[in-house]
Amino acid sequence: MPLLIFLLLFSSPLRAQNFTVEGDRIPLPLDRSSSNAVVLNKEDLVGKSTLNEALQGVSGLSMAENGPYGGTTTYFLRGFGRGGVKVFIDGVEIVDPSDIDRGLQLQHFPITGVEKIEVIKGAQGALYGADASGGVILITTSKTDRSNVRASLSTHETWSGGFQTQATQSTWRLRASGDVYSTEGISAFNEKRVIGPAEKDFYKRSALGVEIEHRPSKTSLSIRGISAKQDIDNSFTGDVVNNDLSTYDHMIYQLKNEQAFLDGEWKLKSNIAHTKVTRDVQGDRFVGQTNQGHVEASWFATQNNAVLFFSDYTIDKVDTSSEFKNKQQENISLGASHHVSFGKFFSDQSLRLDKAQAFASRLTGRLGFGHNLNKNITNKIQLATGFKSPTLYQRYTSFGGNQDLAATKIRSAQASTLLQLEKQMFQLAAFVNDSKNLIDYDLASSRYINIGETKTYGLEWESRHKISNVTLSTAYTWMRARNEITKADLPRRPRWFGRLGVDYRLSDAFSFRASHQAVSRRNDSGKLPYYDVVGLGSTWQRDHVSALDLDLANVFDREYESVRTYGTLGRTVRLQLRWQL
Repeated sequence: MPLLIFLLLFSSPLRAQNFTVEGDRIPLPLDRSSSNAVVLNKEDLVGKSTLNEALQGVSGLSMAENGPYGGTTTYFLRGFGRGGVKVFIDGVEIVDPSDIDRGLQLQHFPITGVEKIEVIKGAQGALYGADASGGVILITTSKTDRSNVRASLSTHETWSGGFQTQATQSTWRLRASGDVYSTEGISAFNEKRVIGPAEKDFYKRSALGVEIEHRPSKTSLSIRGISAKQDIDNSFTGDVVNNDLSTYDHMIYQLKNEQAFLDGEWKLKSNIAHTKVTRDVQGDRFVGQTNQGHVEASWFATQNNAVLFFSDYTIDKVDTSSEFKNKQQENISLGASHHVSFGKFFSDQSLRLDKAQAFASRLTGRLGFGHNLNKNITNKIQLATGFKSPTLYQRYTSFGGNQDLAATKIRSAQASTLLQLEKQMFQLAAFVNDSKNLIDYDLASSRYINIGETKTYGLEWESRHKISNVTLSTAYTWMRARNEITKADLPRRPRWFGRLGVDYRLSDAFSFRASHQAVSRRNDSGKLPYYDVVGLGSTWQRDHVSALDLDLANVFDREYESVRTYGTLGRTVRLQLRWQL
């Protein structure tokens, strides 16, 4: 509280600095949306080399990595794992339907070309359907007309590079982007746990994206491909298995169109996409395909009254070499959302009906209210429901699949206060989530069953404050994530975690940054201890054309485990060059 009073006293003249919440599907300023949202813009991504790194600074969102380079990443948003957090890139749901939890291996997706990341917290079933139990992550790629190139070198024989470019001819525009990453890595296991010499586990990734746009019709076709391979340790005695290679290939095809009518009062958007994931894990092959279509019509009756109607269709297809063959399930939905503002008050209401092969029809809703106390302070409350659909793996695996599984039911409530000044932003949120009919693996019967109930509740704090040439940012989360039947804490969810960041601009050419991240004890086959890491960085920028970044991670060379038995990076150095053409 003393710090807050100090910052308020030394604030600049009052004037709200706002951003638009795109995740509401009806774009709204943050202080007129009932959602609790965090937006990372391009300047927030400077010094970050992966999407995982960028997301670690978001309150309510924690991560656990099975090894530092390409290891499977599990992200938890308000206690919900990756199977309960939907990820979209440019409006396309990016998912692996062959995954046990229908989650996404986000660690393979490059940060090159990312313009903005938006995290919408709380159950979002009414807008995004099944599996958006904890929220959604929306990634937007850059549409700039400028070309740029980057290249970096870092510890552990690691190098990476990326580019973006575009060309315009008459009514057509072509955009292209690419990214490569290669490292000799470290042992995926904690080297102190390995008997004998620890093996380096390499990781290599390449990505390429192309988009062609017909500007008058606002129609575009894009193709994006990602290919990765890595070595996998599977024994504490060293690399004793010859066939220990893992490969990952992900293709994304998207066709979209947007039209406006009656001077923009009506807008119509349509989106068709096909994605395919192919994974080979030590000889086992998994192929997952998703076809999806989305259409929405929005009516902006007045500046304070807007209505959205939308429909989604998704069909998942999965084939595996050892578990099951050629299984599929589809989902179709209809929904509507409405926003209204009246004076200092505003409200959001959404309803959605889903029908899928894996469960009976499911109705979800979202109701939010807000009040602008004045031009700087906004209070919000939001109630929502969601659900988690049984996955194809849980229904059909030869290791205990159960086709009679029911969907998990989720109820979410959150309240927040937002304070925005010209150069300051503070956001405090409280939340509670109840999940019933959880799908879990029962060791007694050796099959998946509906058995669990969980509750997560907590507090989140975010702030950003600028004094002269210094910008201070904080993010802190206190949370309880508990199994209501056993009363045990859910695994890998820390009781609290936070991040402090300081950016100092010495001149137009030089800037410095420092960060401190801390994570409390958490359960993972026993207690894992608290850890904290410090990072330092600097940027030299020349005429907005070229820049040089130097970053030092884990300055004090802390030893810790994000996931039990898996290795984590010690002190690392990264040098990056960026050119804008």
